Amino acid sequence: MSSSVPFIHCFQAMTVMCEVQIFANNNAKNIAAMIESNTRRLEDKYNFHSSTSWLNQTVNQRKSSQVPLDEESYTVFEVVKRLVEGTQGLFDPTIGTIKSLMKRQPEMVQKAAYESVKEFMGSQAWHLSEQSLVVKETKTQFDFGGVIKEFAVDQAITIAQSFGVPSALVNFGGDIRALGSKPDGSAFNIAVRNPKERNEPLFSVPLANAALTTSAHYERSFQFADKQSSHILSQHGIHPKVLSVSVLAPTALEAGALSTALTINPQLTLPQEVGVVFIDDHLSIHQDTEFVA
Repeated sequence: MSSSVPFIHCFQAMTVMCEVQIFANNNAKNIAAMIESNTRRLEDKYNFHSSTSWLNQTVNQRKSSQVPLDEESYTVFEVVKRLVEGTQGLFDPTIGTIKSLMKRQPEMVQKAAYESVKEFMGSQAWHLSEQSLVVKETKTQFDFGGVIKEFAVDQAITIAQSFGVPSALVNFGGDIRALGSKPDGSAFNIAVRNPKERNEPLFSVPLANAALTTSAHYERSFQFADKQSSHILSQHGIHPKVLSVSVLAPTALEAGALSTALTINPQLTLPQEVGVVFIDDHLSIHQDTEFVA
């Protein structure tokens, strides 16, 4: 049974503020607690920056080229593989390779760093076989920083659905997914921030039974010896005319992968069910790519 007033639960996880709105009269508090618990479990399991995470201990410190995967991790890698292929390799979980290199050798300049590890990165560096991850080179390292937060959002929706919740909104640091619409039948109204004035909204998007993520390069950075780079790492860099990309897709995981890839190549071919909004370097809003031609 739905409620016109949401139960709102907030918590800090995955370096961001997480908010869950559940429109249900019964059990909303317990459902929200389950979502928080599952989010923290995923953070602990797949945290690239934690030496005790499953990702680092089992995958990145693997003792052989073949790593048996549990059902959940196999699903994650399987979905990620499809997203890598769908973005022509622009979305790349092996970006952990360059991050690990720079931890060991912070004196390296950007070009030399990428050249030294390029054979250990990309879709050709790994594949799945019989419930296992196969990685031929020990230097190949996986970072799911652009994956697990979105995966947690999707799992939050799955948890809510399993309890019959008709309407919910999950927002983990701007990675957002709506279950259904508002109880009155209208869509949720989601604001997208001005990249140059981050406390100000620039436009809004109606959201119902879909996910919305925004990727931008103005909030965080990555340091090479010779330059500061966007945290969206790519050997060819992000597109200079794109300040942010918002993607509307069926799942947060798909939206997140595509929004990341589109900051690098805004002319990437998109699935028919996906919508996109670009903000260019003049704060103009676009739903096509003529501005980069």
